[in-house]
Amino acid sequence: MIRIVLFMLAVFPMVSNAQSGCNFFDFRKLEIEKTNLNTTQSDFGPAFVEDELWFSAFTDEEIRRLAKGDNKDIFYNLYNVKTDEEGNVTGSKNVQFEAISAGFHAGPVSYCKKTQELFVTLSNFDNPEIKNNVYQKAEIRLKIIITKKINGVWTVTEEFPYNNPTYSVGHPSISITGDTLFFASNKPTSGFGQSDIYMSIRKDGKWGDPINLGDKVNSAYDEMFPFFFDGSVLFYSTNKGKNKKDDFNLEYICKTGDSFGNPKSLDQFNTKKDDFGLVIHPKGKVGYFVSRRNGGIGDDDIYKVTFKGEHNLGLVVMDRKSMQALQKPKVKFSDNISGAFSGFLLTRLLPENSTLIVTSELEGYQNSSKNITTVGKPYGIIKDTIWVEKVEVGQKFVLENIFYDYDKWDILPESEVELNKLIAVMKDNPSWKVELGSHTDARGSDSYNEVLSQKRSDSAVAFIINNGISKDRIIAKGYGESQLINHCKNGVECPDEVHRQNRRTEFKILEMDGK
Repeated sequence: MIRIVLFMLAVFPMVSNAQSGCNFFDFRKLEIEKTNLNTTQSDFGPAFVEDELWFSAFTDEEIRRLAKGDNKDIFYNLYNVKTDEEGNVTGSKNVQFEAISAGFHAGPVSYCKKTQELFVTLSNFDNPEIKNNVYQKAEIRLKIIITKKINGVWTVTEEFPYNNPTYSVGHPSISITGDTLFFASNKPTSGFGQSDIYMSIRKDGKWGDPINLGDKVNSAYDEMFPFFFDGSVLFYSTNKGKNKKDDFNLEYICKTGDSFGNPKSLDQFNTKKDDFGLVIHPKGKVGYFVSRRNGGIGDDDIYKVTFKGEHNLGLVVMDRKSMQALQKPKVKFSDNISGAFSGFLLTRLLPENSTLIVTSELEGYQNSSKNITTVGKPYGIIKDTIWVEKVEVGQKFVLENIFYDYDKWDILPESEVELNKLIAVMKDNPSWKVELGSHTDARGSDSYNEVLSQKRSDSAVAFIINNGISKDRIIAKGYGESQLINHCKNGVECPDEVHRQNRRTEFKILEMDGK
């Protein structure tokens, strides 16, 4: 079975709603499966282009000719297949780029959504040494062309200016911003090994000189198949010290500023045979890569990988007064699944694309609740805090921003906001019974103020009951001017802002936990 060694690349687009590239594989489990895209020959170079998956393969006719020993004028073609919104293949494959790639090996490609450019690898037949040779016996050299859709047709707009007929320049991986191109090349004299990874930065429409990524990425062997993710990590394959035809492994290296960290191996993917060309859909749930692992039907086969992510909650319950975390506090989740404690920290897995309510259930405290959501959240640890306050029977709390029009007791919209907070407190503390007391300032007669405050308190309590709190848990009390909190009593002139301190609404705890 014939196998042609080409430079190959799969573009790695930015994953939305996912953590940065350097920890993309944290909190994810991988499920790898075969695809129906493969033939008995090599199939490689998956890349997402708009709502399609592109890859390189031979036609059925070419495969039949190869089986008969006819190797003349056999070329890899670019295929595409439709995908759904998460990147799952949904259609059947179709040949692409026939007019541009006729007589050339085509692929892999890299697509930039921002600039709508498609970067394509083609075999470079400008080299006279290989133009008239049987392709499979020649040292294949590659070049990069740049195309855009014009009137619905992919059209060549330019060639990468650093293509060279004497060596290969291939495997384009364009950044999501469209200004940085990573590629592989066996350019002599400037590299560390047989094939190295370079980058070129585009400024004002002009590509800068290629920059070798250095010995943290490149070695004395082959580094190929780069794809750049999220502006922070470069994935690639290497055959350091291995048989370069049989054992490429996937690695990645984090980028900070203009420097790279130390390489790490993607052991979840790697086998004792070639593994390369990983591509992940922007939603981060589905990807594809290429492998020669046992069990395939061709030389290189395209495999699908599904990412099963995890959201992990790290929750702390804090005492608002002491500013101390409470050890192993009792909490309840709305899905009735409990968590595990390690000292002060409660941890548990959270379901994807859901919102839970977690409520503290502590005796002697004003408990509270929080909404914990994973909707739109990256996989990983979600940290949150519930604040509670130690309270006792008879304790009073002032409700700020409870307003009434002059000589009125109707609930104003701005007052509803504060009353809704009390409703939430009542729901978080279902054993409480409270009194809602309304107070006036000293202006007006004592009897008038008592009646007015009672009507205001009745109105507020009616609002609370109408919003789900049982009427046997709350009573209304109008105190008029009988509990002034400053010196502004009858006969004492005070500015309005001082009188305002006496015009207040309070709730008082009458019972807690049935006591």
